Amino acid sequence: MGGGARGAGLRTLVRLERRHVRANARFLLFAAGTDIDEERDFLDRAYQLYLLIFMAVALALSFAQVLDIVGQLREGLGAELSAQLAHLLLVLAPTAGLVAWGVSDLRETPLRLTAPDITWLARVVRPEELFVVRLLRDLPVIALASALGGALLGEIASDHLGLWAAACAALMLTARLFALDTALSRSVAGPRRRRAATVVGFVIVAASGLALLLAAAPLAALLPRALSLGAYSVVVVLLADLLLLGTAGNKSCYADMAFVIDDNELYAARSSLRFLALVDAGAYKEACRRRRARRNRRARRTWRFRPGRLAPVSHALATLARRPSALLGLLSVGCLLVPMGALVMTLRPGVGVTLCWLVCACLSLREPLELGHVFREDCRNRLVRSLLPFGRLELLVLDALPALAVTLVASGAVGGFAAAAVGADPAPVVLLCCALDVLLALSCGLDDPVAPVRLGSVLLTGFSFGAVALVAVGLASLLGAAFALACAALLVVLLARALR
Repeated sequence: MGGGARGAGLRTLVRLERRHVRANARFLLFAAGTDIDEERDFLDRAYQLYLLIFMAVALALSFAQVLDIVGQLREGLGAELSAQLAHLLLVLAPTAGLVAWGVSDLRETPLRLTAPDITWLARVVRPEELFVVRLLRDLPVIALASALGGALLGEIASDHLGLWAAACAALMLTARLFALDTALSRSVAGPRRRRAATVVGFVIVAASGLALLLAAAPLAALLPRALSLGAYSVVVVLLADLLLLGTAGNKSCYADMAFVIDDNELYAARSSLRFLALVDAGAYKEACRRRRARRNRRARRTWRFRPGRLAPVSHALATLARRPSALLGLLSVGCLLVPMGALVMTLRPGVGVTLCWLVCACLSLREPLELGHVFREDCRNRLVRSLLPFGRLELLVLDALPALAVTLVASGAVGGFAAAAVGADPAPVVLLCCALDVLLALSCGLDDPVAPVRLGSVLLTGFSFGAVALVAVGLASLLGAAFALACAALLVVLLARALR
């Protein structure tokens, strides 16, 4: 009876997951003008099949174009340097995945349930069944995405793409299962031991990530020998994955279902709003932040702001301290977007690589930058804004100073380290990083609704000016890093004069 009940619960979860996938596909295909539930005749099904084939071909051609761009980057860096970079990235990618997955699963239980699932299935299914269904849903996606990333690394290293794809997929699965194994201890522990289990889990994840980061260079040097074994090295990693999978599955059997249901409150709220992220990512993040704040509502100390010009700075510091998630947005700009652009502009590997970075940078600017969050909030509060004795430029600088300091330190450190790693001069890279950070911070001043800036009949916004400015600096970099730096400095001066 027990085995039949467990099998029935697992079948119920699989059918429910299949319905979730169908509902998501219906929503996405509805944007293309078709409804897979209502339109079922031959012509409608043929059109839906055409859409799937078209998207598959478009993705395949896009990936082939990315491979070509990566090949140009390899030719610009040289065979030896590009191979070293590929081996280093093959070590750093699972490290980043381990830390990200570990932190996410320790903040919220990895046994996820949506609101309808909590209502109808909480007393029917067992935690190990949730674990199995989650793995069936997540691991193939992780393996596919990792395999594509591994193929790109194999192209950089000018090696067998299939072997690199399999190795990267196996290593990323190891990182995912290790993080899952570590985080499940929180769901298994009793109420009195749960806080200690969470702290121990965070320590294990942080120590593992730090150890892998410090050992990245030696491990990258050993990778060529491991990859020379061919499929045997991948098989060894997969055997370790099976061991981690068995350990995590055994832990999931003892998870506290009452805690799992309670800990899924935020995930259920995010799931109900998941399609809002496609339409308005800012509103989605704000809704999630407010929901998290209501859940974690507790007494907070009263911040005493400094007088004079230090008042906006202390207010910005308090806002940053109360919104730790804002650091992710700042570090994404300071550790990824800006250093990558400065490195591309300095090395000049080719027009295709520069255009690829410009496209990614412009797409990232569609969401409001965290650099200008405090300034935008001050501008929205018209009652307070009218009483502040600061001009727009001065208020922007004071409000953005703490966030800009974090971004400058992060971009300068990452840009200098990356430049030294590839054999380039760190000085122009760091200077260009600082110029781009300041330029993006000042572009947030154009989002003041009280004092809009127009160029003729065109309304300038932070997104439009930031995108045009990055394109201008990127095109100037084709002439040299000095031209890119001069273009960025000129734009900073012009924008500062416009915001006065």
